Amino acid sequence: MVVGPGTLDIHIRYLLNRFDLVSLADLAGHQHIDVHKKQKKPLCVLTFDDGWCDFYKYAYPILRKHAAPATVFLPTDYIGTNRWFWTDRVGHLLERISQSRKGEGWTSFFRDSPLRDVVSMPGSHETKLERVIGHLKTYRIDKIEQILSELSAVSGEESTPGFRAFLTWGEVREMHESSLVSFGSHTAGHPLLTTLTEDEAQHELRKSMDALLSNKVVTSEFISFSYPNGNHSERLSDMVREAGYHLAVTTQNGWNHQGANPYTLKRISVHQDMAATQAMLAARIVNSF
Repeated sequence: MVVGPGTLDIHIRYLLNRFDLVSLADLAGHQHIDVHKKQKKPLCVLTFDDGWCDFYKYAYPILRKHAAPATVFLPTDYIGTNRWFWTDRVGHLLERISQSRKGEGWTSFFRDSPLRDVVSMPGSHETKLERVIGHLKTYRIDKIEQILSELSAVSGEESTPGFRAFLTWGEVREMHESSLVSFGSHTAGHPLLTTLTEDEAQHELRKSMDALLSNKVVTSEFISFSYPNGNHSERLSDMVREAGYHLAVTTQNGWNHQGANPYTLKRISVHQDMAATQAMLAARIVNSF
């Protein structure tokens, strides 16, 4: 999901006018407020998943301009590296294949792949890419990596772009020291937790928390979590709590009301196409109530 800098500025000005923008830690504190005490404005928290490097370049200056707090959820294994998510590597690889072998299509490169039937279905490049990614999300990460490796070998194309996609730990620490941007866990390796064993999921939760603590961008007093792709279950929510996290957000659309489960909080997702103007953002928020 992408939102341009100008659109983000519009969003924040609107939200500051209509809501009390607070940090996730502040929201956790409000879980214990008097439910009979009328709030002047609804509370709102800004969250950003993944820790892309363009957050530091574009979003952070806008947040500082408006003194608007926000939380960024980090896949800690990717921070400070040149690694890319497998979803983006699939897109990059298939785009490279399309550019270098125009007219051949993708089918020949998936002849011996479990994705053969998916890519042979009619549709645009974008539609087929969505199908491929959606299908791969049902696999474990080791199987996905195997398919990517085989496809890269058959096509002769590199699967990883040659530039950095994620924040560095230096950028993370700088924003943390501003007291405006907070950070939480998006696991270590960004797997879909519902595809892992309990031991594997616990490892992801612990490893990511340890990285955040060792880099001194969170304290043990409050650590938040975001489920990759929103995939969660009742057992996973219990595991997040047992691992020592204080709150977790999903991708389920909607508002959160007093007494909501702090480990399955809803959010309202926005992107450029659906919320390019103040009126479009307002409609998105109201329709999510």
